[in-house]
Amino acid sequence: MPHHRRRLADTDFKPKKGETPSGVPFPYITTKPACYDVEEFVQIKIDVNLLKQSGVDYPISQQVASELLLGSAWFSKLYNNKNLTAGNHYVEGLTDVLEELEIHNYTGLCPTNVLEVSPSAGSCAVACQYCLVTDGNHVRPITVYTNYTERLANSLERNRNNPIFYYFSPKTEAFSEPHLFNGIAHDIIRTFVRHFDRYPDSAVRIFIATKAGTKHLQVQHKGDSLFSLMALIASRIQLNGSIGIMPHYLRDVLEPNAASIEERLDLLVQCRKIGLYAESVLCQPLMLPYLTDENIHNYFSLLAVAGVRNIKPEFLTTEIRNLVILAQYINHFDPHLIGEFFQPYLAEDNQNHIKQRSRLAPERSVCVEYLKKIQSASEEHGITISLCNWVKHELGAKAEWVRTIDRASAANGYRCLGYQSALFPDNKGTV
Repeated sequence: MPHHRRRLADTDFKPKKGETPSGVPFPYITTKPACYDVEEFVQIKIDVNLLKQSGVDYPISQQVASELLLGSAWFSKLYNNKNLTAGNHYVEGLTDVLEELEIHNYTGLCPTNVLEVSPSAGSCAVACQYCLVTDGNHVRPITVYTNYTERLANSLERNRNNPIFYYFSPKTEAFSEPHLFNGIAHDIIRTFVRHFDRYPDSAVRIFIATKAGTKHLQVQHKGDSLFSLMALIASRIQLNGSIGIMPHYLRDVLEPNAASIEERLDLLVQCRKIGLYAESVLCQPLMLPYLTDENIHNYFSLLAVAGVRNIKPEFLTTEIRNLVILAQYINHFDPHLIGEFFQPYLAEDNQNHIKQRSRLAPERSVCVEYLKKIQSASEEHGITISLCNWVKHELGAKAEWVRTIDRASAANGYRCLGYQSALFPDNKGTV
């Protein structure tokens, strides 16, 4: 790729007149009713008696029973105080610009050459109710670090000779409205552009996972859209969509401020047009009651039409407290599925199936069963599967074929989360 591009002036973010650290309002680009706005919604208490009535057919320990009740009380508090989403304002803060970025390593089996680009802390404006980072907790204010690009630039300077992915952003939505209207998302890409202008042979690359749609990347800051900025360094960027398998009515309330599945897939198409590597999707979360043959087929059909060639599936892993929150939504739309939803999680012999912190995964043999269905559908649509090292380790003990499910994907350069190792110079990435 030619390295003769226009150079960018220093464009560090400065607050507009009238904006204060006490809170900067922002408009949502896409928004759907949160749970407390859904007509005729009624919250319920999830306890052992309800689960037995719903078909859960094994004894539930006192510890799990206690966590179910705590989850019910937690949801009631969030619901009554309208804290299921983060609101429409952010505050500004500063980060330590000399501190190295965090290695993205949830399990101990994750690649060690991936650094997290996280320009904000606290809640996320998208407000996914199953959030793998916050476990559905969107109470903390959104804090945007206005000096984050200086920290990023320092990290890039240190690591320019190393084949490292900078992952934007595993702890929040990269293109959430606070990042867009603050301008920090644009400034992050500008920081990468300046880095590659200064070091055309830099070995670092950019990995983006997003629930944004085309409209989000059209937002301009100082005359630049994210499309125009990313086009300057397109060959160094991999952008993956993040799209779980679930019916649209559930997606709307579980991801109240995310782009629609159609908009997310269109974003991949538009990114490929400007030269980005954008043909893989994080297929998460996988919520077992909704993995019907029809839903799986429809999902892969949409992906195939949009030019998706690879997915990275992962079953919903979360706290028991958060399972209770999700069950409130399932009970509203599909009350007959409550037992099926909880059944794979709560048995005593599954309480050691922990991915990170207290995030519980479904029973291993059930995951294997559904992963086989996903594999069959993916092969039918010409889509390969890359798989988290931890998932391969856990499920491979139950079914040897899981250990090689990503053979075709790996042959095409994908690793683990779907990182494309072929983006590194001379394909020397160690992901």
